[in-house]
Amino acid sequence: MLKRFNLTVPTDFEEPLLGLAERLGLSAFSSPQIRDAVGKGETDFVLTGETVVSFIASTIEQDTAAIESEIAAWLQDFGLSASCLVCEEYAENQDWMLGFKEHFKPICVGSSIVIRPPWAEPLPDEDDGITILIDPGMAFGTGTHETTRLCLQLLELLEIGGSYFLDIGAGSGILAFYMMKRGANGGIAVEIEGAAVENMRKNAALNGISDRLQMLCSDLADFSPALPAEGLIANITSPVIIEYLPLMSKWVRPGAWGVFSGVNATNAASVRKAFAENGWRLNREITDGDWHGFYLERV
Repeated sequence: MLKRFNLTVPTDFEEPLLGLAERLGLSAFSSPQIRDAVGKGETDFVLTGETVVSFIASTIEQDTAAIESEIAAWLQDFGLSASCLVCEEYAENQDWMLGFKEHFKPICVGSSIVIRPPWAEPLPDEDDGITILIDPGMAFGTGTHETTRLCLQLLELLEIGGSYFLDIGAGSGILAFYMMKRGANGGIAVEIEGAAVENMRKNAALNGISDRLQMLCSDLADFSPALPAEGLIANITSPVIIEYLPLMSKWVRPGAWGVFSGVNATNAASVRKAFAENGWRLNREITDGDWHGFYLERV
């Protein structure tokens, strides 16, 4: 059996919760809570200010009672109500993302990007931009998250044609797929979760780019690209950016671009300091709610 711990929390608690999942050795994904924007188009939505962070554990291989106690203690430490936590159990072969999929609808990002599930009908003007098909499966990343949107907005500004890039913490593959559809010559999408990589490969096939994008399941400490890249995308948590930035800085050429997010307002100053200490010049910083996105150049 699988046990899912669902925590509905204010959005600024998302990054600390993902850090807790990492400490507990659990797979986790987050889903910002949205509602339709009244009087707007079918792809428009507004964020409610809350996010559901879900931890997944095996009732056979892991001590789920101890995990639940750790989560309860964390909630108490942060002054959050115990009612934030709801637990569900699933058979091993049951799709525990099914309820989430029912609420995944097409969205527009930036000026010309459409992200939609394969079961949804194409939008009327979809051919005028870039469409990315995503079946979220058991992986994080549907385009609704602020950090994904920040990365896409920054990538939309770049000259991408012919470039070779790295996507670190690729999730369901949205950012890497966008790069390939913009004309990138090739790239490597790296993700630590095996289930996410499996799902990313399925999504790559949906988007017709399986033969041009390398998708790897790897810990960053064990990853070493054969060639330095012209650009690097990292939509990961602030502690991981800070810890691995010395390594990531060696994976790109001098003059390469970098697009980073996954950083909330609390940690933005520390991440900026790490950029400066590792030879990155900040060219642009944008925000969406509590989240920050950075466009940089490797000097």
